[in-house]
Amino acid sequence: MAGQARPVGREGASEVVGDAGGERSTALSLPGGERFISRSVLRLGPCPVGFALMSWAGEFVFGESAAAYRGPSADNTFHVHAAIQLVLAETGRATVAAADGREYIGAAILIRPLIEHVLSSRGLVTLLYAEPQSTLASHLEGLARHADISIIEPSVVPECRASEPLDRWLVRVAGSFPRKRIIDARLEMALAVLSRQPGTYSIREAAMQCGLSGSRLRVLASTQLGLPLSTWLIWRKLERAARAISEGEALSMAAAAGGFADQAHLARAMRRMFGITPRSAQLSALLSDNRSVQE
Repeated sequence: MAGQARPVGREGASEVVGDAGGERSTALSLPGGERFISRSVLRLGPCPVGFALMSWAGEFVFGESAAAYRGPSADNTFHVHAAIQLVLAETGRATVAAADGREYIGAAILIRPLIEHVLSSRGLVTLLYAEPQSTLASHLEGLARHADISIIEPSVVPECRASEPLDRWLVRVAGSFPRKRIIDARLEMALAVLSRQPGTYSIREAAMQCGLSGSRLRVLASTQLGLPLSTWLIWRKLERAARAISEGEALSMAAAAGGFADQAHLARAMRRMFGITPRSAQLSALLSDNRSVQE
């Protein structure tokens, strides 16, 4: 990756890598009690020639407030993210096309939440997604300088070395910025409630637990997160569903795990936010593990 990596690590931070119930878990305890955990890894294998599906053949890792992908980019349609996204081209340059026809070409491209776009690259890429309430998102937003899509220096985050496990890198990135994002304590509590099991609590119920009306909570989220709370909740549901897919669950079970009404609801949400379908993601994952497809 081009450019010099900025210094990483934080005074007082400690990293623990272990195995919980057969599932890889990397935890970073940060000063002030903040904790970042990367739990699930979704490995994607290439689809055979002739399949009319996307063929991302890399690795996804999921943390509590961030996610990352490393590998070649492949077919995707115009889509939007609830998270802020950083595209890092490991070889050459990546291209991001906006809905208005503009193209952005560079080694590092930053995309703000809810901006419709499509990604293309001839080489390997690392994609970083940071949820809007996170410290990492706060730092990246500062680099965007109010631009919807911007080309920035790759050195703004620690270099993703090819030999380093992607979940380790995600932990290093999450722990490399000292400023903790400050959001309203009631909103923080509501996000925690809604994150416990997406689909279990409605926004109105979460608001009641925090001493707010549903409308006031929505306004607070829109002001401080920069996107509707319902959009953030769909993102969190997709994260849960993707974890289930990574563990080999059938798509119907993955939809239920994410709190979606059915597979069709999951498919619409994933295509809108990632430009892909659950079926294609599942097929890539299964091919990489030589498992059979489950509906």
